[in-house]
Amino acid sequence: MEKIMFSLWRPEPQSAAAWRQSLMALHGPLQACGAKQMRVMVVDEAMDKASSQRITFSTDPLDGVISLWVDSTSMLAPIKALIEQHVTRLHAYLVCESEPYPQERKARIERFSTEVPLGQRSPGMCQVALFRKPAGMDFERWMVNWREGHGSKAYPLQSIYGYRQNLVVRPLTLDAPEVHAIVEEQFPAIAIGSADGFYDAQGNEELLRQRQKYMSESVSPFMDFSSLDCILTSFYQVSV
Repeated sequence: MEKIMFSLWRPEPQSAAAWRQSLMALHGPLQACGAKQMRVMVVDEAMDKASSQRITFSTDPLDGVISLWVDSTSMLAPIKALIEQHVTRLHAYLVCESEPYPQERKARIERFSTEVPLGQRSPGMCQVALFRKPAGMDFERWMVNWREGHGSKAYPLQSIYGYRQNLVVRPLTLDAPEVHAIVEEQFPAIAIGSADGFYDAQGNEELLRQRQKYMSESVSPFMDFSSLDCILTSFYQVSV
């Protein structure tokens, strides 16, 4: 099985809500093409309060993401053709997904998450970050800095209840910009538009400042900030 992530751009005349529904409606046709475990993440009206938390360095940052699993990327062509009908453009990446720290995830899900049926909006928001490794840093050092140096801090410093590290293996579309990593972090509703909720500081201003500082120090050794596009999205698990 291989995981493909599509970065997507919404057609301008279309509302975010209508676009989201058009992407969700692709479930059946994509499944018929062999797609499994489809997730839809879109910047929509529910994310208006999170606009100040968005960090984008591209002149035209993406509006959403579809991720799915296939038996082989040789199945890409019909899947890509279906999605292309609903976007102004897309880029596709083959990624290797890691979902570390299962015990922390289980504890956070029990605290923050409410199970919802497939196809319904998950609680809170999903932060999606695409970035490159710092120029000149060798791959092994970068992986250690990202996976071991920073990864272990993801749960202690934030209110996340879901954390997926996607290492980009290669681009699957010829014009795709260089990206080395795509991270998905699911946050509870208290994090939308609130630094206090985002960092799980619970009203403690000193703790908030500390966690913001530690987070900045933690991401610096593995992230090229000039390449960072970080969007806040509504998250839908469409199929398993």
